[in-house]
Amino acid sequence: MTFAAAALIVGGLGGTAAMAIGRASTRLWKDANDFTMDAAGARSLATGVAAHLALSLWPVMGLLLGCAVLAGVTQGPPSLNWTRIAPKWSKISPFAGWKRLFATRALIEFVKTIAKFMLVAGVALWFAWPHAIAFDGLIGASPGHLTRATQEIVLRALKAIAIAVGVLAVADMLYQRHAFIRRLRMTFKELYDEIKDSEGDPKIKARVRAIGQERSRRRMMAAVPKAAVIITNPTHYAVALEYRHGEMAAPVVVAKGADAVALRIRTLAEAAGVPIVESPPLARALHASAEIDRPIPIEHYAAVAEIIGYVLRLARQTGGVAK
Repeated sequence: MTFAAAALIVGGLGGTAAMAIGRASTRLWKDANDFTMDAAGARSLATGVAAHLALSLWPVMGLLLGCAVLAGVTQGPPSLNWTRIAPKWSKISPFAGWKRLFATRALIEFVKTIAKFMLVAGVALWFAWPHAIAFDGLIGASPGHLTRATQEIVLRALKAIAIAVGVLAVADMLYQRHAFIRRLRMTFKELYDEIKDSEGDPKIKARVRAIGQERSRRRMMAAVPKAAVIITNPTHYAVALEYRHGEMAAPVVVAKGADAVALRIRTLAEAAGVPIVESPPLARALHASAEIDRPIPIEHYAAVAEIIGYVLRLARQTGGVAK
């Protein structure tokens, strides 16, 4: 934006301001004998010169001020932050200064500054050098012709520089946004500490959860000998059901498991003499939908009732005790 403003000033506003100052200077020298250098005359002369300068330079100064404000607004909304001017001892610490000077971000900014300077200088030479050989012909030329030739060369160079620096600014904006987002990311330790502060230490929670699961597994295994029947897959799943005729409205799941847990349930059931019935579809369905210490889902009542009825009849035939 600075180079764009400079191109506008050289291309038009600067010439207009220079011509206005030239006319005011001409009148000043032409009417020099009419000024009286007493207190009132000096004050009037100073006021007039200042007014003419202000009127002549206001387009240039207004353009520069507008570009400065616009450049700041495009980078972020305006805000009043008094902490920026508050004294900080870290700013005058030599150690902190050296640390900032040789930080990775500072080195990157230094390399970017050198690259931008080389880019601007290269573009300026690229557009100005072909016209350098014509400067010999300007020797003895009138001031107006010399001014116009210089203005043309400078204006071409400024236009090219403004375009090149604009492209560089867009690339730098994308890089700065990427770097800012990366700086906002939390490290693994920061994330771990935040979770620990808000939800508790994950290691302790995992240990408590493991202890709770182990105690639940022990209670579940202790309830297997009291089961009325074990429904198996036959090897991958096992579900232990408790049912007392006349006391319970529906069978209750007291234990369930897969693979090693299922094998442990079958072993305990065999040792306690609990009937084991193979029904793969029902075993898989109960393992997926039933909850421990809860009655079986209603959609499995018919299938489970058939199995329990079979177990009760078998117990009466063999002289066992029906649970």
